[in-house]
Amino acid sequence: MQPSVRFRSLLMVILLSVPTLAQDKQAEAKKVVDGKGAKAEKTESASGGEAKQADKKTSPVAKKEVPPAKIGVRQIKISGAYVDLVQPAGLDPLSLLSGGPGATRSYFKLTSFLDRFSEDDAFDHLVVDLSSGFSMNSAQLDELSRHLKKVTAAGKKTHAWLESASREALEIASMCDTVYMADFGEVDFPSVSMQSMFYRDAMDLVGVKASVVRAGDFKGAVEPYLNARMSDHLRQHYLDMLRSINDAAVDRIAKGRGLKTADVRELQSQRMWLAKEALAKGLVDKLAPYGAMQKAIGDDIGENLNWVTPKKAAKKDVSFFQLMGELMAGSNSSGSVQDNTIVVLHLSGAIVDEGGAGSIVAGPTVERIQKLTEDERVKGVVVRVNSPGGSATASEAIRQALKKLAEKKPTVISMGDVAASGGYWISCIGTPIYAERGTVTGSIGVFAMKLSGGALMRRIGLHTENIQLDESASLFSLDRGFTEDETKALQKSIDSVYGRFLKLVSGARKIPVEKLRTLAGGRVWSGSQAIRKKLVDQIGGVDDCIQHIAKKAGLGDEYKVTHRPITKSGLDLSSLLGSEDEDIISIDGLGGRLLQANSTTLRLLRKQGLNTDTLQLLINDSLESHQKPTAWLMGPSSLSIH
Repeated sequence: MQPSVRFRSLLMVILLSVPTLAQDKQAEAKKVVDGKGAKAEKTESASGGEAKQADKKTSPVAKKEVPPAKIGVRQIKISGAYVDLVQPAGLDPLSLLSGGPGATRSYFKLTSFLDRFSEDDAFDHLVVDLSSGFSMNSAQLDELSRHLKKVTAAGKKTHAWLESASREALEIASMCDTVYMADFGEVDFPSVSMQSMFYRDAMDLVGVKASVVRAGDFKGAVEPYLNARMSDHLRQHYLDMLRSINDAAVDRIAKGRGLKTADVRELQSQRMWLAKEALAKGLVDKLAPYGAMQKAIGDDIGENLNWVTPKKAAKKDVSFFQLMGELMAGSNSSGSVQDNTIVVLHLSGAIVDEGGAGSIVAGPTVERIQKLTEDERVKGVVVRVNSPGGSATASEAIRQALKKLAEKKPTVISMGDVAASGGYWISCIGTPIYAERGTVTGSIGVFAMKLSGGALMRRIGLHTENIQLDESASLFSLDRGFTEDETKALQKSIDSVYGRFLKLVSGARKIPVEKLRTLAGGRVWSGSQAIRKKLVDQIGGVDDCIQHIAKKAGLGDEYKVTHRPITKSGLDLSSLLGSEDEDIISIDGLGGRLLQANSTTLRLLRKQGLNTDTLQLLINDSLESHQKPTAWLMGPSSLSIH
């Protein structure tokens, strides 16, 4: 009997479940039909379904009110030093205590974010917070304006927030639709200026002499060692270049704010403006209290906002073992490349035959270029040059590798902040050259130099005995300068390199050598000047170069972009052993005494924001033993344009 009872019980459960299942199915069908707004007769009976459906449509209970969609607002903060290629950083104990290395940021990560944001339908507004300190060069600002235009072209609104605004902050703010400023803030809007340190008087005091052989009377890289003051013709040349660079900054602000360039230039000449004055002059749109950025902008956008703010990276403790792991890790990686890739190859720093982080070292750079040449997945290369130049032999090795690359696949040159002297040499491969209006380029000239401290040695009681078969054997001795015969021999060598430089440029740029001489001789030009002189082809940045490559390679929109080399923000082991200054003065005992004063000078120069890489390179080279003199294609990178 038990099986029979069990069967009847199961049958009763099934029968009772059938009406319930049918009702559930009918209700589910009804929900689907109501949600799509279909006709009621599909689920209601012919005798009264239509009336019931009509009642449901008019009933306030049947239709729920849908809340309005939230307005997406994305907030980003511009802060830190933006660089094209993030180099491995030195070990800074203070940065370790604060949870990480200093705020050096990738410029191209910022532009990539803006491009992605322009295609993101979740956001309607972008708020650019410019209240923190940051640095961005003129070439980067030009390119940034084009990426922000993509955001506005996508129908999104852009808003800028200022507190105490620098010229760069005002330039970026002017690229936005609306500019808000803290009511207690101010605008500090200086024109572009330049600083150069001259060492001649100090060198005379300590008994150090510079011996120089050069080709080109405008070689500003050596004047600081030879003159106590800048020559008049070089000063005028730099003034013309500064005027050109400043015009680009004024133009960005005038166009963005709908003002006349002459009016903006007049405002700039008076430099500092209080917030209410900046409002009256049209530099900003609205004032708001400090700390009220979201409220002020939110009141104008409307209610029901969904603010998305940048996430702060969690601070983490750095153990000794993690620290040593970073130190031992390699600083560069070639990384993997996918199919249909356009590579942006960064060549940043001084060009040297041998060296370390922060330089363009000939051997590894040539190998990297050869790999790109052979990799079939790489369809084109944008060579991004940020270099004041360097060794002529290293520059030629790199140029030859780039020329072979350009013969095999589409290649263009993109000049960044500085692409001068050796930086211009490696760009002469017969392919298009792009530069921004504020790029510093040219500086077509050559020199050789060494420092000697014979007077200093005598003052401190040192005497050197040179045992040699002839005088030329002590060409690089620290106790004397070049003799007359040595100068003549070196001049012949330098003139030969200079002649080759002129021929390379003439062939690549289709400029007759005689005409080129009036543009060369070490003269430097802004991008705006260079395009008029036919030294570059186009005003534009990496974004324009990528489009050019994609079109030439026939890639359409089906391509990927990757930047090489990939750098880790590793730590510099040498900084554990002493400061950079100590490294400079510890080359040898005599070098330590000779350059004790120079190490202090370098520290002071860095605090002033001057780039001391070239100076440091020339000092180190003077203290090394050579088989032959170095021919330098070096622009005046000690100049600080700000």
